[in-house]
Amino acid sequence: MLDPLAAVRPPLLDLHRRLLEAERADMERFQGRLSSAEFLQIATGGIRMGWLQPLSELIVALDEALEADPQDDDPPDPQAIVDRARALVAPPDGSTPFGRRYLSMLQREPGVVMAHAALVRALGG
Repeated sequence: MLDPLAAVRPPLLDLHRRLLEAERADMERFQGRLSSAEFLQIATGGIRMGWLQPLSELIVALDEALEADPQDDDPPDPQAIVDRARALVAPPDGSTPFGRRYLSMLQREPGVVMAHAALVRALGG
């Protein structure tokens, strides 16, 4: 039952990683080299990276669903999580902060484009 989530998880994590890498490269281009600790602080607490929150929350929901006990009274719905991922990225909503920044990244970051394509394939769209 959780197979769709297991298939979506690796490309979703790869997309998240590539978006973070692109943001870091962009910041370092203007601010100079950032240590890993500095970037982690920016990524987890700054407004600059707040646009990524919907994707991060989706990853948390997916991981919680994969770890959930199938005997729970209210088990997570894997299809709902897949649908949520599809709604977020395929295609992104340009009227949201996530969608605007994501569309911008898709225009200029080849690694993000490749990760996006892999995720869309995994989502079945």
